[in-house]
Amino acid sequence: MVFGEVRFREPTRVRRPDRDPRFACVACQSPGPDDLPIFLDRAPADLIERHALSDTSVELGGVLLGKECVDPDGGRPFVWITQALEAKHYANTQASFTYTHDSWEEITRERERLHPDLDVVGWYHTHPSFGIFLSHHDLFIHQNFFSQPLQTAYVVDPIQGTRGFFRWLDGRMVQVAGFWLCAERSERVALSRLVDQMENLPVAAGVGSGATLSPRLEAELLKMMNRPAPPLGGPGDRLALAALGGLLGALLLVLVAAAGFWLARVDARLAEQGAALAALKGDLEDSANARKVAADLLLEKVGGETPELFVARYETLARSRDDARRQLAAQQSVNEALGVRVKDLATLSASLQGELEAARKTLTSYEADAKEAPKLRERVVELERSADEDRREIQDQRAILATAEGIKANEAHVELGRYRLLSFAGALSSLLLALAAVFFYYRALPAQASRAPEADARRGA
Repeated sequence: MVFGEVRFREPTRVRRPDRDPRFACVACQSPGPDDLPIFLDRAPADLIERHALSDTSVELGGVLLGKECVDPDGGRPFVWITQALEAKHYANTQASFTYTHDSWEEITRERERLHPDLDVVGWYHTHPSFGIFLSHHDLFIHQNFFSQPLQTAYVVDPIQGTRGFFRWLDGRMVQVAGFWLCAERSERVALSRLVDQMENLPVAAGVGSGATLSPRLEAELLKMMNRPAPPLGGPGDRLALAALGGLLGALLLVLVAAAGFWLARVDARLAEQGAALAALKGDLEDSANARKVAADLLLEKVGGETPELFVARYETLARSRDDARRQLAAQQSVNEALGVRVKDLATLSASLQGELEAARKTLTSYEADAKEAPKLRERVVELERSADEDRREIQDQRAILATAEGIKANEAHVELGRYRLLSFAGALSSLLLALAAVFFYYRALPAQASRAPEADARRGA
């Protein structure tokens, strides 16, 4: 595999972004004091997150552009990543990513065209649901094509939401404990929001209003919009198939009825034509007899005209008459055909008018649905946001319950429930005792009333 020649510049002496008042820096994870300081700008970090979430079924990757730097204050080297380029021609599977000759040529052309002043400071690729590590294949790529001392490897797991940088140390690749995200000070609010999203922390209310969707939420919405329709098989689908079958059956029945009606009309017209032919035959026979009688009469009147001349003139007149009849019959046929065509066009016009009205109703319904679509999308966004907030609140409550104070609070809550149950039982017992006392008291009143006269009688005696 040939990648061509890539030239790398000497480390640039520049102040670290976290010590420059023009920039805002936020630590991602926990950068160690002995780690290689790696600074990743907000723009390439956001681009890499969105690229990783665009397809989580295979591994994706690209290269990191920036500067290999040395801090003039302490002389300590660090890496500053300011741009990233996606690899567009590569070989990948679910568990591997490989640059090709075409991909490297495309990256080289893009770097020279867009960022000629930046160096290749490393590469990145994804591990969908595999975690953060470098496989033997990844180590081969880094050792052979990113072997400079300050070139890094960035691994992102878009499904588990984890990520990490690897650096050269004593001839081997080791993972750093953390890195820094940086941006211009005017973008510190967006920078803090990106860090919270990358570390799966809840975003404070009111922060970033009017900002774009997070890379993860945008990827989920794209998947929802591009998700194929579910296969048929539910009760509603079966009912729809049954309705479609009934509609096709009704349509077939209508076609059969129309064919029968058409055959009946053809049969009726054939019968009418047969009767007309029979009548025409009789008319021709009568006409032939009449012509014979007329010819005899004319021959008698003509007198001196020879029969040959008379026959020739008669045949000419007969041909003219026959031509006139044929033209009349042709015109009648044309008129009948035009009448039938007019009826068919009237029927078709009525059908098209009905279809036009139905299409107008459907168009009105679609326009109403199109007007409601933005509201539905806003409602989906609100529901997603509410679900994320509820999920974060539940996670926070679970985290609190997992601590020692949470366990104690849970035990106190259980003990309080026991005391409440005992107090309810005591109150119920007291109520029962009071009812029993009232019952026995009123039960003893009639007996005392009956013994009172006897006591008075005894005192009188």
